Amino acid sequence: MPIHVFVDESKSRGLLMAAARCPAGNVTVNRKALRAFLLPGQERLHFNHETDARRKQILRMIGDFHVLVDIYHAQRETLANRRRCLDAIVRDSAADAERLVIERDDSTYDYDRGTLHAACHRYRCFDLRWELLMPKLDPLLWVPDAVAAAWTRGGHWRRLVEPFSQLREL
Repeated sequence: MPIHVFVDESKSRGLLMAAARCPAGNVTVNRKALRAFLLPGQERLHFNHETDARRKQILRMIGDFHVLVDIYHAQRETLANRRRCLDAIVRDSAADAERLVIERDDSTYDYDRGTLHAACHRYRCFDLRWELLMPKLDPLLWVPDAVAAAWTRGGHWRRLVEPFSQLREL
């Protein structure tokens, strides 16, 4: 079954990119569940802006989504490491992904576009549709946000996401 991959990052301890792999058939129902969890007036879920109780609820909900989250980590946040992470995400998604959605960072937008174009060419995944989107435009971008933040925090937060997360090689 084809998958959609949703990517966000954490820059608090080096560079960590989380790529949530969601079966295409589950995308709509997972988006609906995430939107239903918004509080009145909230445009998006952002893990760092939630209470601990809601963070735990969010992670439990994500655990029920049947997603697998690939974690890519570099010790330092540099453009070269950003390129390595994005390249590895395309490499690992090339075989079964039909769509790749990355949270848009205006400060690296042009760089990311060039990196993604080159990676798709390198791994010959010319049919892979990729987009750089603002997080409020696709609720499934909230999944890698939450997992990246929990993984970075470590301790019991990391243990909550370990059952559906895995470290990948750069």
